[in-house]
Amino acid sequence: MLTHKLLALLILTVVGLIALSLPRQLRKPRGLPLTYGAQQQRAPVHTPPKHHVGAFGRLSNEALAAKDRQLRKIRGKAKDTLQPKGSKVLLLTGTDGKGHNGAITGLLEQVEANREEYCAYHGYQFVFMNLTKYVTPKKHPVWAKISAIQEALETNPTAEWVWWLDTDAIIMTPEIDLASHLLNPDILRRRMACDRTITLPDGTSSGLRVPCNMDVNNIDMVVSQDHNGVNAGSIFFRRTEWSTAFLDMWADPMYVNGQFERQEQDVLNHIIINHPKLREHVAIIPQRVINAYSVGGDEMGWVTGDLVVHFAGCWVSNDCDKRWQDFWNRRFVVKPTD
Repeated sequence: MLTHKLLALLILTVVGLIALSLPRQLRKPRGLPLTYGAQQQRAPVHTPPKHHVGAFGRLSNEALAAKDRQLRKIRGKAKDTLQPKGSKVLLLTGTDGKGHNGAITGLLEQVEANREEYCAYHGYQFVFMNLTKYVTPKKHPVWAKISAIQEALETNPTAEWVWWLDTDAIIMTPEIDLASHLLNPDILRRRMACDRTITLPDGTSSGLRVPCNMDVNNIDMVVSQDHNGVNAGSIFFRRTEWSTAFLDMWADPMYVNGQFERQEQDVLNHIIINHPKLREHVAIIPQRVINAYSVGGDEMGWVTGDLVVHFAGCWVSNDCDKRWQDFWNRRFVVKPTD
C-alpha cells in the first residue's frame, strides 16, 4: 500500500514538472475560459491610461499646454441647440492596455485625440479610464466596462447620458451632435428599429421584434445589434434608477462566471430577450447609427457620413492596424478657429 502511494506521488510530481515546463502560451489560465475574445494575446501591450481624464500623464507641460490651446480653439464651437447637450453627455472609453487591439500602432494616443476633439467641440465630458483596477484573474477583461460605466455615473453627477465606446472605434464625423443624431426624445423615437427582428447570438431570430409603440420617456439604454445579436461596443445609459439596477444585474457573478461565448454581450442579449419588463426600457436602433463596422453590408458597414466606425473582429483576419490607419486617414476633423 505504501509503495502504491509513493508511486502515485511520483507520477503526480513528474506530470507537474512537465506542465510547468510548457511554454506559457500553451497553458490555459485558471478561471478564464479560452472562448471568444479570451485567446492568449500575442500582440504588443499598450500602456493603459494613468488618469481618469486625459490618458497620458507622461506628456510634458509644454505639450499639455499646446494641446489645451488647440482644444480651446474648437471648444463649444458646435453651438448645439437640442437637449441633452454639453456636460449632460459623457463619453467614456477605457482600457487595461491589453487585448487584440495591441496590434494597432499608436492606438491610445489616437483614441484620446479623437475623443478629446469630439467632446471639446460639443462641450461633452470625456473620461478615458484605466480599467486595470477592475480586471481580475477570474473574469474576462471585457466585464470591466460595466464597472467603468457605474463609476462614470457615480462620479459625474451632471451627466444625464453616458456613452461607452470601445477603444477600437473612431469617431469619423465629429460635426454630428448626439442630441440631434439620437438622444433627443423626438429623434430617438424615430431612430428605433421598429418591427425589426431581435437576433440571437447564433444569428437566428429570437421570435421577438422591436416594438413600434415604445414610450420614449422610459428608454434608459440605447444599443444596436449586428448579425450576432446586440453589440456592447457602443452603448448608451441614461442616469436613472433603472440603469443603476440593470448594470448591477448585468454584472451578476452568475453571468460573469457562466458559459457565455461572447461574454458580456451574450449576457446582455439574454437579458433583453428573456425579460420583457426590462426590454421596455431598451431602445434597439439600426447598427450604423452608433456602431458601423469597418467591413459589412449596407446595414452594417461604415459609409461616409456615419458617426462611428468600429473595428470589431478585425483580429480574426489579422488586419486591425491596416484597417485602422486607412480609416484614421479618412476621418473628418474639426477645423480650429482663432
